[in-house]
Amino acid sequence: MRKMVLILGVAALAVLSVSCNQLKSRDQLNQGVQAFKNAQYPEAVEHFKTAVELDPNFPTARLYLATAYMQQYIPGADSPENNQMATAAYDQFMKVLDQDPKNSVAIASVASLYLNQKKWDDAQQWYEKLVAVDPSNADAFYSLGFVAWSKW
Repeated sequence: MRKMVLILGVAALAVLSVSCNQLKSRDQLNQGVQAFKNAQYPEAVEHFKTAVELDPNFPTARLYLATAYMQQYIPGADSPENNQMATAAYDQFMKVLDQDPKNSVAIASVASLYLNQKKWDDAQQWYEKLVAVDPSNADAFYSLGFVAWSKW
């Protein structure tokens, strides 16, 4: 009987720890959103990173983290720091897609990132994925037309 009580106690502590981390993660997400709204993107990134560390399976935090990186990317500016922002955004969007392969926000964001980098074939591929997931997405069709025009 004592062993059963001890096991139940340890299990309860584990559940409380997970719940506590989830609450902390949501708090960090909220702080990150406020920083993002105030165009304080580096600060937002730090809050979103912490939110993801506290709850790695929280896709909203990871999407915000990727978006904050992407917001700092400047199309056409070829510098190591700028390219690092694009890579960081891409990596985070891909982690979202690992958890949810049909996440249309992540797919559209990767497509947009490639479009802004003028990687036409990659952008086309990702917009086609977006159309497959969300056939009513007018932006995807418009962007496919833009990619075809740009390649021409």
